[in-house]
Amino acid sequence: MQRLTRTIALTLALTVFTVGCGMENSANFIKNQYALEDVKGSGDTQQKVYRAPGQTVPDVAKKIADEQKPDEMSKESTERMFLVYPQTLIHVQQDPNKKEDALIEVDTKEFVRQNYDPSFLNGFLAASLLSNIFGSGWRSYRGGGYTGVGYDPTYRGRTGGGTYTPPYTSPSRTTPSVKPPKSSSGTGRVIRKR
Repeated sequence: MQRLTRTIALTLALTVFTVGCGMENSANFIKNQYALEDVKGSGDTQQKVYRAPGQTVPDVAKKIADEQKPDEMSKESTERMFLVYPQTLIHVQQDPNKKEDALIEVDTKEFVRQNYDPSFLNGFLAASLLSNIFGSGWRSYRGGGYTGVGYDPTYRGRTGGGTYTPPYTSPSRTTPSVKPPKSSSGTGRVIRKR
């Protein structure tokens, strides 16, 4: 009886370890195979961009999928392909400035929620899968508009580096009629304009 319990515990521990490592296989493969180009964000809201010199989008996507089977993979394209994993979305695209290279974006789930336009991804992946992974409320989110490195230089209001300043929107029925807070210099206090 004790031997059976020990065997079950060992099997369970190995299964958890294997599944835990499996979630990171694709990201680790990319990190070890390709040169890091850029990092945006940090922690749970992060995107890492890698370069695959002299490789096509379908070839790179296939190599990543062979390393770890994705939950879903978009149809083959020479311009861009998506691979969906439980915690990440991998976006492989042709570099717009250097057509012979592919760029690989490894985006966390939260980065995708905050930056990608759902209608953009719906063109490549099943809407039902996106809702299951990112939640049903995400589909109605209209922020972001991000479509990939190089294709649209703006990402959540940004054009390059620097500090993100959210745009002021006029009050509506669903938003309060209070302007965004401004900090008075040097005091650390926030003063609301009414």
